[in-house]
Amino acid sequence: MIDSLLTHIQDLDFQAPLPTSLVQGYQTFPGVPIESIGREVQAALGTSHLLESVQPGQSVAIGVGSRGLANLPALTRAIVEAVRTRQAHPFIVPAMGSHGGGTTTGQRQVLAQLGVTCDTVGTEIRAAMEVKCTGCLPEGLALYQGLDSAQADHTLLLGRVKPHTSFHSNIESGLAKMSVIGLGKMVGAQTFHSFGVQGFVSLLTPATRMQVARTNILGGIAVVENAREETIAIAALAADEFAGPREEALLELARDHMPRIPVSPIDVLVVRQLGKNISGTGMDTNVIGRYGVPDQPDADWPRITVVAVLSLTPDTKGNANGLGLANVIPARVLQDVNWQITYTNSLTAGVMGLRKAALPVVMPSDRQALELALRCIQRPPEQARILMIEDTLSLSHAWMTQNLATEWECQPESSLGTCVPLSFDEAGTMITPWSLT
Repeated sequence: MIDSLLTHIQDLDFQAPLPTSLVQGYQTFPGVPIESIGREVQAALGTSHLLESVQPGQSVAIGVGSRGLANLPALTRAIVEAVRTRQAHPFIVPAMGSHGGGTTTGQRQVLAQLGVTCDTVGTEIRAAMEVKCTGCLPEGLALYQGLDSAQADHTLLLGRVKPHTSFHSNIESGLAKMSVIGLGKMVGAQTFHSFGVQGFVSLLTPATRMQVARTNILGGIAVVENAREETIAIAALAADEFAGPREEALLELARDHMPRIPVSPIDVLVVRQLGKNISGTGMDTNVIGRYGVPDQPDADWPRITVVAVLSLTPDTKGNANGLGLANVIPARVLQDVNWQITYTNSLTAGVMGLRKAALPVVMPSDRQALELALRCIQRPPEQARILMIEDTLSLSHAWMTQNLATEWECQPESSLGTCVPLSFDEAGTMITPWSLT
């Protein structure tokens, strides 16, 4: 496919003057990381009395998601050890909906890529995709739970609380969503997503309440991270606290510590890499201000005219969900895309995933992708406001044209470094500024 595409685009010429150098920019983000993850998990479980109903000899399924949580193996192992202090038998279940291609093998691989294996967390992993129906809301939404967790005596969840990438409400990504969609496997994820954005806003809370009332979910460990991907809060929530005031408060804490692009508008945003380990949508929509959801307008900040993505992360293993939020990519990106995994993940979300799975304009090289981007903005290329970032999680440093640097320096907790060259190899692949980090 790539060779055929290159045959058609190799003679396209959208040359534009590129800057010869960029200014380094830095940001300082708040949030003090927790020093001892294991001790904090033990303390949270102890003060909450969450495990008091677990009896010796009982089985406890621990649901682990597909997000790249900081300290995920340590968090998981701490829960395993806490369950064992009750003389119970813990095991891990993937609670990640359709991720990993919606297969047992794929979901095991996702956990392994995140550092969660039998060896690292000290217990077995059960990853069957079969489910049972747990109930149905009056609106027609059926709820499901994976059989592995349903057959245990208790289920505990481990998840990160954060703003969602497709909708905004008082409850977004966290234990509530994980209990309904993640634990519901492929079927549960597809069913819930078929109700669209408004389904998330209006049905997530009642769905969560029905799910916890009709299943063996005991509660969960909720984690909040700062903009440097460091764990800053660990809380134990009982199941009846899911989608309640405590989870709402954790969401607000997470929102306060999100990474942010401090300058706007931007003519061209260059993102070095995209991937599921960065965000569920490859690039965090809350960072780039693009949601790609029908009937939902993009954010007012930042305003970006053209987004160029240059590569996929190795850890995404070909899952290019979110690529459709970009406008232009070099052809080398396509070499790493696994379309089966990408479409399985993206289109589980129904119409919400259509744009995110779309293919941007493809150019032969990084250089030509950037030149095309500059030809599409509404000002002379020489005056372009260009910002380059590693990914939407790594915003403590960036590179920019001088006209953005002046504004960047004026923002709180922001500073500038030296100028660095913008350079490409003979094939047009960008070398600097990336090689200087």
